[in-house]
Amino acid sequence: MFPPLNFPQVKLRLRKDKSQTQVFDILRKKYVLLTPEEWVRQHALHFIIDEKQFPAGLIEVEKQITLFNTTKRVDILVRDKNLKPLLLIECKAADIELTQTEINQLARYQITLQAPYCMLTNGMKHVVMKLEGNKVEFLNELPSYPTF
Repeated sequence: MFPPLNFPQVKLRLRKDKSQTQVFDILRKKYVLLTPEEWVRQHALHFIIDEKQFPAGLIEVEKQITLFNTTKRVDILVRDKNLKPLLLIECKAADIELTQTEINQLARYQITLQAPYCMLTNGMKHVVMKLEGNKVEFLNELPSYPTF
């Protein structure tokens, strides 16, 4: 149905509802429509929780923010122990190429959130950035939570 991704393999809970396939979101604790982007988002969530040890209690999915008088939804927002934004993850479907357009979308969210780490992923390729002031450092991989 959807392609294998460049994340560790995970067993997602799927179900059919009428003619639609749904996936169980472990954070929202409900089944949601399985779209190509949701496929990537669910893999990214399992990756940061299972592999990178981010506490599930500090993660928000589809977090609504206000940006220039418009409402936007951030795919994944991880907060630090003081509840300040720590990591912003923007997910795209596997067939969407990660270009400057997608990086610009992430940068717009950063105007509001000011998270020190950002990740852009289509499940095949991951772009991880550490941000300090006006400096952007591209990282080879996302650090594990205990090292933040």
